[in-house]
Amino acid sequence: MIVVAVGLQVADADGAEAPVAEAPFGLAWASRTDMPRPALMDHEANITALIYFRGHAPATGADTQEVVLEVCQDEGLQRVIWFSRVLSLPEQSDLYEQILAEGIRRHGTFQPGPYPRSVIWPAGVLLGVRTAAGWGEQIVMVSEGDGFSRCSGRHRLETGHPAIDHVAELFKPSASRPPRIRSQDPAALPHTEQQ
Repeated sequence: MIVVAVGLQVADADGAEAPVAEAPFGLAWASRTDMPRPALMDHEANITALIYFRGHAPATGADTQEVVLEVCQDEGLQRVIWFSRVLSLPEQSDLYEQILAEGIRRHGTFQPGPYPRSVIWPAGVLLGVRTAAGWGEQIVMVSEGDGFSRCSGRHRLETGHPAIDHVAELFKPSASRPPRIRSQDPAALPHTEQQ
């Protein structure tokens, strides 16, 4: 398992960082505007998470349950997390294989990821499966921008833990995941243009 301590992006054989994948959903890395108004938001130190639920852009598509955009104070948009709807095992296997094939088409060869049933591409993209509360499983896809390592380092200085720990929490057993602290007032969100 090869994962650098500051994010999902891995270095190639010459030590150079691989090119970063485009931001999903037509978004742009480093953006602080042009994001739809979120349903909810979280804020911790230098990172604000914009949370979108199924049926509200960018969380559209038959298999989408939720999308989280993490906006860093100085670096703008630096992480996008996509959650599938809760799936039965046959559904999960089929959808995982489809997403994996598309990931290979877009990003090339992958490596085993840091979590069970996960893979990682050098471009800063992770695909994995987690158990859902109650029954079934969810597919999770995480994409990071090239400023994420700076954002994560600043987050560590302000909180005592790097922002990469947030992805690790997603893959813990559902009973041991920490609850999210969510603001009910997305209008108070700094640095975004409310649409």
